[in-house]
Amino acid sequence: MLKNYFKIGLRNLWKNKVFSAINVLGLTIGLASFLLIALYLFDELTFDRFHKNGNHIYRVVEDITTPEGKRSKVAGVNYQVSEKARTEIPGINNIVRLFANGRANVSTTENANVFYEPFITGTAGFLQIFDFKLLQGDRNTALATPHTVIVTEETARKFFGTKEVMGKTLKIDRDSIPFKITGILKNFPVNSHINFHLLFAESASTGFRNFVNVDWSSNIFSSYVMLDGKTDPHSIETKMNQMVLTHRDADNKIKSSFILQPLHDIHFHSADIEGSSAYTGNMTYIYVFCIVGLFVLLIACINYMNLTTARFTNRAREIGVRKVAGASRKNLVTQFLFEAFLITCIALVIAIGLVKILLPAFNAFTQKQLTLGLETDYRIWVGIFLIIIFVGLVTGIYPSLFQSGRKPFFLLKNKINIGKGNLSIRRSLVVFQFSLSIIMIIATMIIYQQMQYVSKKDMGFKKDQLVVIDINSGHVRREADLIKTEVSKLSQVKAISVSSRVPGEWKDIPRVKVKQENTAAAGKDMYFLGVDDQFLKTYAIDLIKGRNFQAGSLGDSSAILINETAAKELGITEPLQQAIEMPSADFDGDVGVFTVPYRANIVGIVRDFNFRSLHEPLAPMVIGFQNNPVQSIDYFTVRMGMDQAAGTLKEMDDILHGVDQNHLLEYHFLNKQWDLFYRQDRIRQTIFIIVAMLTIFIACLGLFGLATYAAQQRIKEIGIRKVLGASVTSIVSMLSRDFLKLVLFATLIAFPVAWWAMKNWLGGFAYRISIGWSVFVVSALLAVLIAFITISFQAIRAAIANPVKSLRTE
Repeated sequence: MLKNYFKIGLRNLWKNKVFSAINVLGLTIGLASFLLIALYLFDELTFDRFHKNGNHIYRVVEDITTPEGKRSKVAGVNYQVSEKARTEIPGINNIVRLFANGRANVSTTENANVFYEPFITGTAGFLQIFDFKLLQGDRNTALATPHTVIVTEETARKFFGTKEVMGKTLKIDRDSIPFKITGILKNFPVNSHINFHLLFAESASTGFRNFVNVDWSSNIFSSYVMLDGKTDPHSIETKMNQMVLTHRDADNKIKSSFILQPLHDIHFHSADIEGSSAYTGNMTYIYVFCIVGLFVLLIACINYMNLTTARFTNRAREIGVRKVAGASRKNLVTQFLFEAFLITCIALVIAIGLVKILLPAFNAFTQKQLTLGLETDYRIWVGIFLIIIFVGLVTGIYPSLFQSGRKPFFLLKNKINIGKGNLSIRRSLVVFQFSLSIIMIIATMIIYQQMQYVSKKDMGFKKDQLVVIDINSGHVRREADLIKTEVSKLSQVKAISVSSRVPGEWKDIPRVKVKQENTAAAGKDMYFLGVDDQFLKTYAIDLIKGRNFQAGSLGDSSAILINETAAKELGITEPLQQAIEMPSADFDGDVGVFTVPYRANIVGIVRDFNFRSLHEPLAPMVIGFQNNPVQSIDYFTVRMGMDQAAGTLKEMDDILHGVDQNHLLEYHFLNKQWDLFYRQDRIRQTIFIIVAMLTIFIACLGLFGLATYAAQQRIKEIGIRKVLGASVTSIVSMLSRDFLKLVLFATLIAFPVAWWAMKNWLGGFAYRISIGWSVFVVSALLAVLIAFITISFQAIRAAIANPVKSLRTE
């Protein structure tokens, strides 16, 4: 029986090559798009879910409330809470503690390879709690002793040229004792929020021990606990809070509590937690891409349904004969469903091949490691099987029920009246298709406009032609003035400055409490930069009132500039040496109170400039002189010509080496660094553009098929009209009118849906475009134009056909 179904299905596919090609092409594009989006979403939704005890692992988060009532969350705790909790709180099986302490100059004892690497220390529990694959070494002892380190296989190759590095040693510039390599990790999967190159065993130095033995107030240690599975995490939180409360200084006015954040929640629920990974997921986009993927697939399915039901009259006699011969309705339904599944399987095979070809480029674009092969997670293949069932049923169930339900007499006499109800269903499907297509057109246009706005908006400074060079040694920092002098002599260099942080900072910019001197107020939170007298010139930031810092002025160590937003918050209209004080500084949740408040005088007001992503609003900024108690200088910024950039960078490297031979040149082009803020937005923009084009293309395929069939069905009518003198234009208009009405109706449905969706998306930007009416007009005209071109191609062909041949055919 299946063999007969297969033969009949293939025969029909071959007999109707044009319509079969349209169906296969539409389903192939729909399935390929759906598979790519599904792979992307699966990777996102399985973040951190490869640890076998993941359901029992929690990150400890400190929820801080200042005396003024301001709340913040930090993905870190003090040393003692993580150390004591292991032994004093029942229900905790294990704890891992990680500490990121800047970067270190890391080298080998075997070759000249030297690199700057984040200096991250961890406890032995890391390899016992987490299931990252250890290629070599013992999970229980790899980090158990001081001066040991585990490395990823990529890092091993980078330093030694091979991954066979067990027992070899690494040197760091902050410790005289080399670190022995005791473990080699498989490179971290992309869908892990934990990712590093080297993990050093926790320090055993006297200075470190003296600090941590009394540390009940910092939040610089990232800590993860694994519970026994029977203990309520809320009870652990309560016991942690009680334990810390008994040990903390009673005079500490900052209130805080500890929260256990489930490991599986970290990726999607950490946007408001300081110290989290730079890349966090967004569930809204997960829902959006789910809907978009289903949209594309549904549009392809609708094409099949429309064309199959529209072509029903062509198979009427076949169905009638089979019914007279004894075929039951069940047999006919099975036949038509089998044909739908056959086309789906053909399209799926082609789609999988297409996806495998596109995956390398897709991975490079999305920075993922997606695969579709034998090594792919079995759940993906289960999903693909379910897709076949879903698409086959969706595409085949309505046509099969519709076609098998007719009486043999009418089928054999070809007296078939496809009633208004069936026509309305087909029209509804066309409207649905184009509604989705128009929504995608509008979304694409608005996303494009917003990203153009982001890239062209006046940031308050000029970010082009700026190279930011990291200061990675004390020698270079102390000789910064000498280096500036030498670099400024280079022919391509237009200006050079030093600063503690830079606009578009990829590290955390500290915040300080600012208040009027001799007032009881707690103060306002403002961001802080330490700069020299050339900073404003280098970044082209306008000084709107007062004066700039003066080179070599010792008195300017107590002078500050403020931006317009800070001036408004402080109620200052003119910089008249107003005295302010800064009692504390906050470094990513680690609040440090100065022994003596930092007192300074306001000497100038600068124009507001965006120093963070445009997702965030302007914030008050205090700009202190480079010699300040808050933060030392950490960067050179050079404005230079880019036509000979490589040569200029080499000359600057030589100047730095003249001061410190071990200093490695590490630089960023600032405009490229700013682009990273919007990388995820641009990825989504590109995905939307591609999906919108595919959606329109698939919808047009269906429209082309329906227009072709409509022309075939009315071929005699067209011939008679031509004989009676009808023009080509009037015939094209007649054939196009009904379809264009459906497209126009689709616009009325699409407009409010698109407006609501894009209004919510733009809400994620502090600076955004307004949605203008022109977007909707252009999208409607575009949809109508695309539909008309699609329809008119077949309509013109029918209109110019020889009427004699049309009328002669039976």
